Amino acid sequence: MKHTIQTLTWALLAGQALIASAQAPLQREDAVALALEQNLGVQIARLNVEQAEVNDAWGAAGALPQIGLNSNLSGAVSDQSENPTSFIQERLESQSVSIGAQLNWVVFDGLGMFANKRALETLVEQADGQARLIIEQTISATLQAYDAVLVQQEVLATLDATVDAAEARLDWMSQRIVFGAVAEFDRLQVESGLLSDRLSRMQQALAVEVALRALNQLMGQSLDTQWTLSELEPPEMRDFNGLQAQVISDGTTMQNARIAESLALTGLQQAQARMSPTIALSASQGDQRSQFAAGDLSGDGRTKNIAASVVLNFNLFNGGATRRGIQQAKLQVLAAEQSIANQEQEVLRIFADTRQRWQTAADSYALAVQLKVNATAIAAIAEQRFKSGAINSLDFRDAELQQLRAEQSALQALQAWLSADVELDRLAGGWVQLR
Repeated sequence: MKHTIQTLTWALLAGQALIASAQAPLQREDAVALALEQNLGVQIARLNVEQAEVNDAWGAAGALPQIGLNSNLSGAVSDQSENPTSFIQERLESQSVSIGAQLNWVVFDGLGMFANKRALETLVEQADGQARLIIEQTISATLQAYDAVLVQQEVLATLDATVDAAEARLDWMSQRIVFGAVAEFDRLQVESGLLSDRLSRMQQALAVEVALRALNQLMGQSLDTQWTLSELEPPEMRDFNGLQAQVISDGTTMQNARIAESLALTGLQQAQARMSPTIALSASQGDQRSQFAAGDLSGDGRTKNIAASVVLNFNLFNGGATRRGIQQAKLQVLAAEQSIANQEQEVLRIFADTRQRWQTAADSYALAVQLKVNATAIAAIAEQRFKSGAINSLDFRDAELQQLRAEQSALQALQAWLSADVELDRLAGGWVQLR
């Protein structure tokens, strides 16, 4: 049964409900799309990935040369015309312009630059994995918030129906009490039940609004935005064996653990590269032009400089720092491998718990639905007996409350089932590809 979310504002003093106008439709997929587009946490995660991608370049890895240009313009005037102690008693003027270029390039560093590039690529994957984790959490929270709104709406619809039936019953009793066909005690009992149901409906309307605001916040929408949601349906049956394989192969937690291992292996390669010699090429070229004038004498000059050098640097001994770095890197690789094994056990445990919770919730929902059917039938029979005088108002109220509790229990069981189903999808890691 499909319902439309209504903006219900209950005046606590007057006890009246205001029903808002029609709302925009919102499917589950639409809610997820809005959350991924507007959620601030997801936007920050994307920016972190872009930042890592910008830094993933051969220049940042140290594989490209560094080229610099410089220029210098200078001028000097020294007036010695009135200095009797000067050898040249003239006004001396000089100007010079120089332009130079430098090239520095590490040609070989034990393949360390390639390890650096792989490390930068792995850092991009790591940022992507962290963003993927945030996105999965956002999707999970959005879907559960979506289902929570539907459940709260269904509870409100159940209370609406209960209040409507109680109002009709009270009118019927008020008409019959004039003729003495109904006792005042029974009428007061029905009226008290109606007031209690109205209070519950008022509180439930607030619960709907609270759930809707939580959904809007996750989607990055105005908190007061109203939506028409899709139907509340039970999950489909699952292939748990296939899901378990997906958890190990595609789960975000396992992928992030493998990325951490790859980063540790790259760190080992970087540490081992420091055992190799480094070959660097340096070259420079300069061109200087100058002009000199002393009285009637003047002259121009030009100087060109070209230099190149190849530097071989091999670290023979640095107190064992390089070997200690390699040993530490090996230990980090071993720790990363053990972390993968530990994470695999952990995700399998969480998957087993979620699978059992899913199956228990499915069985609970089936029982709750049967209880609701029985409670509805009992309430219908009790109403007939109450009208015929076979039972009193207290017995009828018990049957009515039993039906209301059964309907709410069925909705709660369905919500628990849907929550476990969402968690299975999150563990399997098949929701989203960020890049």
